[in-house]
Parts: sequence; C-alpha cells; structure tokens
Amino acid sequence: MFYENTGLVLEGGGMRGSYTAGVLDYFMEKGLMLSHVYGVSAGALIGANYVCGQVGRGFRTLTGYIGNKDYSGLKHLVKEGNWFNVDFSYNRIPNELDPADYDSFSASPMKFFAVIANLETGCAEYPQLKDLRKDMDWLRASASLPLLSKPVPLGDGLYLDGGISDSIPLEKSVADGNTKNVVILTQHREFVKKPSSNRYPARLMYRKYPAFVKAMDERHNMYNRQTEYVYQQEKAGTTYVIQPQRPVEIARLEKDTSKLRRLYDIGYRDGKKHYENIIRFLSE
Repeated sequence: MFYENTGLVLEGGGMRGSYTAGVLDYFMEKGLMLSHVYGVSAGALIGANYVCGQVGRGFRTLTGYIGNKDYSGLKHLVKEGNWFNVDFSYNRIPNELDPADYDSFSASPMKFFAVIANLETGCAEYPQLKDLRKDMDWLRASASLPLLSKPVPLGDGLYLDGGISDSIPLEKSVADGNTKNVVILTQHREFVKKPSSNRYPARLMYRKYPAFVKAMDERHNMYNRQTEYVYQQEKAGTTYVIQPQRPVEIARLEKDTSKLRRLYDIGYRDGKKHYENIIRFLSE
C-alpha cells in the first residue's frame, strides 16, 4: 500500500533507533509505504533500510557489530577521528557483510531525505538520496555524532549529525506538501530535553563555526519546541505519533544487546498495535 502526499518522520537517538527498527519492520511486512521519508541520524540509517524493503537489516546493522573491534571504539577515534570506523560501517557492511539492496532503494516509489547539519550555517539541510551507493556519504553525515566524528565534506560544505539542527523534521514534511504524517519518536511522551553537557567541549572543538555552536547550545529548546509542535499536529488530526510508552533506559552508545533486542521487540509490537489505526488515518 502506497500513500501519496504522506510523510514518515524518523527521530534519531543512537541505539534508541532499535525501537524505530522494530516499528518499521512490521510496516515492511505489511507492505506499508509513505511517499516521503525523512530520517535523522540513526533514523536515517534505519529509514534507508525501510526504503530498501529489507526487513531485519536496520536492527542487524545497528546492533550486530557492537562487539567487533573493527566497528567502533576509542582506537578509531584516536586514529581516524571517528568513533565508528568509516570504512567498516559504510563500505564493508553494506557492500560485503550485510549487503544493502541498492537496486530496490533506487526503484522505490518513496522519496528519502537525510537530515544533515551544516557547520558553517548551523542550519539543517535535506538532501534527497536517489542512489544509495553513490549517496552514502550523505547518510554518513546525518549520523556523524559531534565530538565523536570528523565533519563530512560534501560539496562546498562540512556536515555533521542532522539532529543538531532539526531533530524531528515534521515541519519540513508539512512544508513539502504532505498532508498526513506519521512520526516515530524514540523518547516517551513526558520526555523533556535538558541542556547537554557536550555543549562545553563543543564550543572549543567547533570554535571556528559559531553558528553550529549556537545550534548545539540551543538544541534542547529546539527539540522541546518540536515535540510540542508534533503533539499539536496530532491533536489537529494531521499527524499520527508512535513512541515508547515508558522512559527508554538506553544509552546513545548502548552495548547491551539484550536491552536493545527488548527495545526492538517493543517497537515491533507497537507497530503491530498501531497499524490498523494508521491505515484508517492515512485513508481518511
């Protein structure tokens, strides 16, 4: 089932993306497709698998290599400037170890956008990825965590995690003309974002990019305004929200795979629980 003029908005959150992976696996099993997909950070990585139609791959690639020394860790941060080994994550996994279905991505009727943050302007940008093999660096930029990743050079700019500038791009989807939107959040409804302690080292590391530093300083306010907007649109009947019902006790770089599997299972059950209501919502 393909629905025109609809948006699927996927929040990031590091390993909390296990929840999103569970929801989207159920959607894929039912053949549910929305016309526009907007992924932020981990939400972009998992959303790309949704567009590919690869059930299970989002969770596998997010959690399946946690114990592999070639995947991530301090040695990669010291040696390369990236906590996650770029070659392993964006070459070996999608091309050798757990191949991405590039052809299905390109053939999909869904339009996919990865949210990225421009260091110079501090603003979000929304490139549309049409060829996942060629556009992999756009996906990488969206998931490149500040302080743990080198900025990704793309065109004339440098980019990092899109969540710094637009954590929940519902307003972008609405501006693109999508009259119905499904938003998948990775925090519970009562969550209020607090100022991050990372703001202080970021001021030093990114001192050449004051607009980006300001975006990091103000991120908690931006995020809280966005969740308020999401719930307003939900009340207005234009947005359907899926999110964990309880606080998610998962670290951004969580390594306990049993916790991540439980969160995935919760997401899968929530996808199943909400599915019929979502179909009615999209069909009205």
